[in-house]
Amino acid sequence: MPRFEERFTVNAPPEAVWAFLLDPKRLAPCIPGCDGLEVVDERTYRLRLAVKVGFLSTRQDVRMEIVEAEPPRRLVSQGRGEDSRLGSRVEVRTSLDLSPAGDGATAVAYASDVTVLGRLGSIGDAVMKVKARELAGVFAQNVKAALDQNPSPPPGERAG
Repeated sequence: MPRFEERFTVNAPPEAVWAFLLDPKRLAPCIPGCDGLEVVDERTYRLRLAVKVGFLSTRQDVRMEIVEAEPPRRLVSQGRGEDSRLGSRVEVRTSLDLSPAGDGATAVAYASDVTVLGRLGSIGDAVMKVKARELAGVFAQNVKAALDQNPSPPPGERAG
């Protein structure tokens, strides 16, 4: 199971980063290929992802569940996605660790373990690793940019 890690620092305190991570309206645009994110309940989310990997395009319906939460320090989620058209499945476990970085900033450590099965998994481990690493990097850049630009939710909206 490939593991991908990113580390970055944002100009927002851990509490603001935590609220951002639990706010689907703010988080969804940061997830590469996400064209829908809905809250099922306070610990479960459904995402629709469209990603091109090598010569295949996949549309995954992913169900993610928060399995560990230590506000505002650690968030772990795991989930499974399926593309019935391709006969492929993705399993993922993601952790986000937040720590104060001085002057109101937060260091974010992001790690994701990904397993790809079926036709999508058959395109080759090297291609999958490159694509997964690319997606992890884009996610990290997007989160950093969103939080650096606006660490708080818009007025009248609450995270959660």
